[in-house]
Amino acid sequence: MSQTAFLLFALTAFATTAIADGPSPSPGETTVAEGSAPVHRTQVDSNGGQTYIYVGGSFPSGTQPGRFEFLFDFPSADGSTSGYITPLLFERVEGELYTTYVIRGIGRSFTVNISSAPQTLPFEILEGTTVTPSGNYTFGFANALVNSSGQQIVGSAGAVDMDNPADSGEGVGGPGTTNHWSVTNVGDPPAQGPPSALGTSFGAPGSGADWTFYGSFRTYSMQAFGVIASTTNK
Repeated sequence: MSQTAFLLFALTAFATTAIADGPSPSPGETTVAEGSAPVHRTQVDSNGGQTYIYVGGSFPSGTQPGRFEFLFDFPSADGSTSGYITPLLFERVEGELYTTYVIRGIGRSFTVNISSAPQTLPFEILEGTTVTPSGNYTFGFANALVNSSGQQIVGSAGAVDMDNPADSGEGVGGPGTTNHWSVTNVGDPPAQGPPSALGTSFGAPGSGADWTFYGSFRTYSMQAFGVIASTTNK
């Protein structure tokens, strides 16, 4: 990619300001939320460019993702006060023995800065599925800027508060949900984490997924909102 082409892509695919955006419900449509409340927690991650998946619930069929809310209110383990977030949409695929999570949508990447209050950013899918075709879809994110093919340009340490082990109780989706998140654990900083390409799979060791999860659940201070849309998936 030429320097001019890369700069043009950077202007369209990356953003440096977290802003409220995304679809609003029309008459007859409803807003849904999944994930965990964006409240202060005890830690942030140290490994660079990792992938985080909310496994405690799913979006209803026909959901159009709209926005993220997250909290990043103290420096990461390496002292950083900024980082990167790329929203991702995952399909939960049930197998005979294991469940895997496959990337079906790649969102716009953002540079984020530390803040004492929760921040909001659009969940704008640039590649892949834009409306969930079933009830087997959830969300997550990578601490990285990625290109249109899902390859990491640069990664960062954690930019979202977290608890390890996971919190008990319901997730923001209500009854039947939990605060369980799964996370990759690839190398030490500043190593890159897994790619965010469409079709990349994640699962427990032994699942045959492209990338495996860390051994225990955690809870991240992030929730995602969407609207139940009348359109079909892309």
